[in-house]
Amino acid sequence: MDRTKLASEIIKNVGGKDNVGSVIHCMTRLRFTLNDNSKVNEAELKQLQGVMGATDNGGQYQVIIGNDVPLVFQEVAKQLPTNPNDSVAHTTGNEKKKMNVFLQMINVLSSTMAPIVPALAGAGILKVILTLLVMAGILETTDPTHYYISFFADTVFYFLPFLLAFSSASKFKVNPYLAVSIAGIMLHPKFGELVAAKEPSALFGLPVTLINYSSTVLPIIITVWIMSYIERFADKVSPSVIKIFFKPLLVIIITAPLALIVIGPLGYHMGNGLAAGIYFLQDRVGWLSLALLAAFKPLIVMTGMHWAFTPAIITSISTYGYDGLMLVSSLSAIFSLTGACLAVAIRTKDSNMRQIALSAGTTSLLAGITEPAIFGVAFKLKRVLVATIIGGGLSGVYAGITQLKIFALVTPSILKLPTFVSEEYPNNFMNAIITATIALVVSFVMTLVLGLKENVPVVQAAGAVSETVVTDTPPAPAVIREKTQTPVYSPLNGQSVHLSQVNDKVFSEEFMGKGIAVIPTDGTVVSPVKGTVTTLTKSKHAISITSDEGIEVLIHIGLDTVKLKGKHFENLVAVGQEVNVGDLLIEFDLEGIKNDGFEIITPIIITNTSEYLDVIGNEKTGVCQGDELISVL
Repeated sequence: MDRTKLASEIIKNVGGKDNVGSVIHCMTRLRFTLNDNSKVNEAELKQLQGVMGATDNGGQYQVIIGNDVPLVFQEVAKQLPTNPNDSVAHTTGNEKKKMNVFLQMINVLSSTMAPIVPALAGAGILKVILTLLVMAGILETTDPTHYYISFFADTVFYFLPFLLAFSSASKFKVNPYLAVSIAGIMLHPKFGELVAAKEPSALFGLPVTLINYSSTVLPIIITVWIMSYIERFADKVSPSVIKIFFKPLLVIIITAPLALIVIGPLGYHMGNGLAAGIYFLQDRVGWLSLALLAAFKPLIVMTGMHWAFTPAIITSISTYGYDGLMLVSSLSAIFSLTGACLAVAIRTKDSNMRQIALSAGTTSLLAGITEPAIFGVAFKLKRVLVATIIGGGLSGVYAGITQLKIFALVTPSILKLPTFVSEEYPNNFMNAIITATIALVVSFVMTLVLGLKENVPVVQAAGAVSETVVTDTPPAPAVIREKTQTPVYSPLNGQSVHLSQVNDKVFSEEFMGKGIAVIPTDGTVVSPVKGTVTTLTKSKHAISITSDEGIEVLIHIGLDTVKLKGKHFENLVAVGQEVNVGDLLIEFDLEGIKNDGFEIITPIIITNTSEYLDVIGNEKTGVCQGDELISVL
């Protein structure tokens, strides 16, 4: 590509030279701090050849380039008012931090809720199974087994503040055990006795609002956020000789009273107010509110705003036993996207798009995961988005008129339709099937009727930045390798987790490619393949190796660790060096990175994912260096 022209186009589309406060680069991204994010032309930016994606994340506007980012950065730096002294950072002296408070709140909710969703889903499905067993006459409500399974399922919801305390501690970088201790204070049986007694109570002479915090969301999240500031204060004022016990003492003695007197009641009433507001609209507007939510759910998911409704969903299920709005609208949206993807797979002449559509549609249908369908199909083919909006909207009308309800906190899918079964509402399950069918059929037909106006990138001469034109001629199919399975071994000792648990959209939404993440337990990185070192960052926190089979493996140690500028890292190999599986690549100070406030979770990405049939991460409790971590098909 013409990197000089690409750099010029990037600067123009982030608002021009005067809008750039500073820019740095990491392994794959240009990270801009902009004076005014509203000046970004994101649509044009994402269309540039050489740009894999763009996202506003953590106060930085990030342009995803890939392995060529150091070279593109050099061209960007040359065109800005002041050349940098090195190849890592550039600043114009105009840097301003402009954060959107609402988006920060959404980010907090998504970061704290996402890790506990599996527990909530498992408990919800268990309650549904219990209902089905009773309805089938297999189990009686008086049976001791029913009693046990019932409280098994209720436990996750009752002790929800414990789970949220732990995930919030990770988000706000506080001691997780202190955070869980505060949650324990809020749920302690002795406090529960005071709540049950309903008699006035005081702490340090201040009145305590007696609230049952079981199944609540916002009180503990806000408490841990405030606790993060208290912990920093305690760290500063605690003498080093007695810090080991004096710091946690200060944290508990300050945070606990604040939680019970001020923060907890505030969060409790905020959560109830949000739930009351949402369901007030449902009562007043009825089917229309559900239809609108179902129609525009893909747009809500795209912005991440769906997380804002999670506390209201939990409040509704824990209070009434069901949700009749947010999760029901998800049913319509999910099956609408499924129908559209199936239609695209049938109609498109682009073999690559057909593969994407089939994969995304299957994922949506079976698991209720819609991001591949939204970003990979609907937003690339705008007419498909229109079809999904129509299908979701009409389906939502039926769901609203029949007052459809879901009885577990799960993302609906064809395998989770039993969550709509209820002995109290005998027609509810059939209404769920009809709702899903309407969404799927309407969006399928509308996609075929509206057609596909596919965008095909056309590369200009001499490798210039591409333009996007609309054409009826399908592009050449993507080159897919033969179906063989090649292992990529673990470069780290630790725990492997799904990429969705990485608190960075670029990795969690697979902008760079598929893979897995590892939470390391020590500070050594070894080669996961036999191949050649192709890239090393100057900040030493990331490395890429190309295997002899052509697999490009990116290892990114921690999140935002580019800001450490090489501190805590030591590279032991050089670009161009040949390595075998198990050869030592990098050593790093694990505790030093954590103490400096950075997350250590390490994504391992196959950056040329598109060249393969599939990339499958092998998740298990623990991995050792040399264990098979990723299977490339």
